[in-house]
Amino acid sequence: MTDRNRIRKRAGKLLSDSAWSVAGLVLMNAAAQFAVYPVWDRRLGSEAYGNILYLIAMMNILAVSVGSAANYARMTASARGETGNRTYNRILLCASALAAPYMTVVCLLSDTGIRPAETALLILLTVTTMWRFYADVEYRLSLNYKGYFVYYLAIACGYGIGIGLFLLTGLWPLALLPGEAAGLALVLFRGHVLRDNGAEKVSEETKTVIHAVATLVLTNLISNLIYNGDRVLLKLLMDGTAVAVYYQASLLGKTMSLVSTPLNSVLIGYLARWQRGLNRKLMHVVTLCALAAAAAGTAACTLASHILIRLLYPESYETVRAFFWIANAAQVTYFVSNIVTTVLLRFFDLKYQVYINTVYAALFLLLCIPATLLWKLNGFCLALLAVCAARLAAALWLGYRGICRQERSKRNGPEGSAG
Repeated sequence: MTDRNRIRKRAGKLLSDSAWSVAGLVLMNAAAQFAVYPVWDRRLGSEAYGNILYLIAMMNILAVSVGSAANYARMTASARGETGNRTYNRILLCASALAAPYMTVVCLLSDTGIRPAETALLILLTVTTMWRFYADVEYRLSLNYKGYFVYYLAIACGYGIGIGLFLLTGLWPLALLPGEAAGLALVLFRGHVLRDNGAEKVSEETKTVIHAVATLVLTNLISNLIYNGDRVLLKLLMDGTAVAVYYQASLLGKTMSLVSTPLNSVLIGYLARWQRGLNRKLMHVVTLCALAAAAAGTAACTLASHILIRLLYPESYETVRAFFWIANAAQVTYFVSNIVTTVLLRFFDLKYQVYINTVYAALFLLLCIPATLLWKLNGFCLALLAVCAARLAAALWLGYRGICRQERSKRNGPEGSAG
C-alpha cells in the first residue's frame, strides 16, 4: 500500500470514527437538553428549573472532574502499554464515597427547596454520572466507536424512560438516573473496564496512575468549577431565574460540547498512537482551525438559537434573545480551547493543563464577579467571553512555547527539555 493510500485510509477511518462518536453524544445530549430540560421548565417553572440547573452544576463539578480524569489518564497511559482496571476502579470507588457528604452539604446550604427523597436520588445520580464519564473508555481504548455510539444510544433511551418516571413521581433526578444507569449496565455486562482484572504489575505503576489521575482531577476541578460557575455565580449573586435565562441563551453554544467532546475522544485515541512530535507547522494548523471553528461556531449557534429557543422555551424567548450572540460566543470559544488542550495533553507535561485552567479560574473570579455585581447579566456575559478568549489564547501560547522548548532540547541536550 502506498503512503498516499495509507494516509487516505487513515483519514477515512478517523472521519468514520468521528461520525459515530459525534452521533452518539449528540443523541444523548439532545435527549437531555431538548427533551428532559424543557419538561422540567414547563412542569416546575423558571425559578425551580434554575435551581435544578444549579444543583446539576454542583454535581458535575465532582462527577465529571473525577470520571473524565480517570478516563483521560487511562487513555494517556495506554500510549505506553497495557493498562489494568483495578487502580482506576478503586480511585472511582473512593471518590464515590465522597459523593454523599458533598451533595448533602450542597443541598443543605442551597436555597433550592429540594426534598429529602430528591437529595438521596441526586447523590445516586452523582455516583452513576461519575462512573458513566469513565466507562466510555471501554470503547475508546479499542477505538470501537460503533460500540461508543451504542453506549450513548442506551443512555438516551434511558433518559426517555426517566422523563416518564419524573412525570409520574415529580422527583426530578429520576429523569436522568435511568439513562446513566443504562450506560453503566451495558459496560458492566458486555465490557471489561469495570471488572477487577487484577493488580497492576508493580507498585510504581499504581503510584503513576494515582499521580496522573490526581493531576487531571485538579485541573478538571478548576475547569468544571468555572464551566459550571455561570450557574453557581448567577444563583449566588442573582437568582434561579437568571440561571435559567443564561442557560437558555447559551444552550446552543454549550451544545458545541456535543462536537468537542467526541472529537476529543477520537483525537486522544489516535494521538495516543501517534509517534511523531508536535511541530510548528502542525501547531499553525491547530491555531487556524481553532480560530475558524470559533467564528463559524458562534455564527451557527446564534442563528440556531433564534429557531430552537423559540420552539423549546417560547415563554422566555423575548427575554433570552438579547443574550444569544455573546453567550454563545463564550461557550463556543471555551469548547474550542478544550480541543486545543486535548492536543497539548498528548504532547506536553500534564502540568500545562493546570496552568491553563488556573489562569482561567483566576480571570473568572477577577472579572465575572465584579461585572455581575455592577451590570448584572449583561456584565457577566461580557466578562465570561473575555475569560474564555484568554483561555484559548493561553492554550495556543503554551503549545508554541512547548514546541520552542523541545527544539532547544534537541539543540542543547537534556537540560533544555520541555516541561
